[in-house]
Amino acid sequence: MIDSNRSGYYTFLFRNTPNINRMRQLGCSVYYVSPTNKIVSARVPSKKRLNQILADPNLRCAEKDCQLMLPQPKLKKVFSRKSYRTNSPSFLVKADSQLLTWNVARVLGGRPRPNDGKHVKVGVIDTGIDLKHPDLAANVKGGVNLVNPTSAPQDDNGHGSHVAGIIGAVNNGRGVVGVAGGVSLYAIKVLNQNGTGTLTTLIKGIEWGIRHNMHILNISVSGGQTVPVVMRDAIHRAVRNGIVVVASAGNHGDSQGKGDTVQMPGRLPNTIAVAALDRNNQRAPFSSTGPSVDIAAPGVNILSTFKDGRYASLSGTSMAAPHVSGAAAILKRRYPKVTPLQVKQILQKHAIDLPPKGVDRLTGAGLVQVR
Repeated sequence: MIDSNRSGYYTFLFRNTPNINRMRQLGCSVYYVSPTNKIVSARVPSKKRLNQILADPNLRCAEKDCQLMLPQPKLKKVFSRKSYRTNSPSFLVKADSQLLTWNVARVLGGRPRPNDGKHVKVGVIDTGIDLKHPDLAANVKGGVNLVNPTSAPQDDNGHGSHVAGIIGAVNNGRGVVGVAGGVSLYAIKVLNQNGTGTLTTLIKGIEWGIRHNMHILNISVSGGQTVPVVMRDAIHRAVRNGIVVVASAGNHGDSQGKGDTVQMPGRLPNTIAVAALDRNNQRAPFSSTGPSVDIAAPGVNILSTFKDGRYASLSGTSMAAPHVSGAAAILKRRYPKVTPLQVKQILQKHAIDLPPKGVDRLTGAGLVQVR
């Protein structure tokens, strides 16, 4: 969700090259200039100075650089590998040296994977990734820390590692395995240890993904229902560059499934917005609903990798989205030239329809299936 209490912080989108020197002359503290687009983020010292910037005919729009916060997942328990194997059989489909969790088995549908997503680049825009986790390290090929640029994108929260494991925990005969165990994971850290960041850091993360030729961006971050123009523009440019953008629908639903509660950026039509299901293929009561929902995936009691080499069971649409990113990676590996729109259409075509019949506002096209 968004916390708007960041007085004086703005993100500006210009029509042509912005005049940074003029903004500084007006007393603005410029802290981000986009290398790929005409976006500038700055702290403006007063309303008078803001009005002077707003009067610039080159300005397209100005929006508050709001604070973003992760939706709080339901942290059931954190495990070492030994403890989850001995104490948590309910997570498992089969018990051997490597565990196939029920949720990954559900999206595989009892079929062998066509491939493991090898060489497909998936950017995880989140809290970072545990770079030394035995189930993740071999697949992490790079990344960036946009919270503290002098540091590695190490996960100090756990959320990003959990998401990364669902997408691509290594198929190495131990621990757990992701939907696409051969993908190239990129840790794009835009949120701090408390799961907070800003609109600017999220935009920077998307732009980093564009510049580094990601095939897929997973954004398990909810940012309210108002979509900033700069976010719309960034997502549009990502998709225009051939990137599949998968986003969590949000955890703002109610038990009756009423209302349009899908969060940004999942509200945008060129993303794939993912709802959460429980083990019975029922929509999770917290899962956001509305016409923007495209598809659904498991999102309740999901066991995956966590920070500090551990594992955890979490619930949320944050957990549902990476199942779809993994399925999209397998699809991209099989058909490298498919466009983002074609990826969405194929995933929806092969999804298992869930009540009510047809594409609906609760679970979209239904349960995602790896094909």
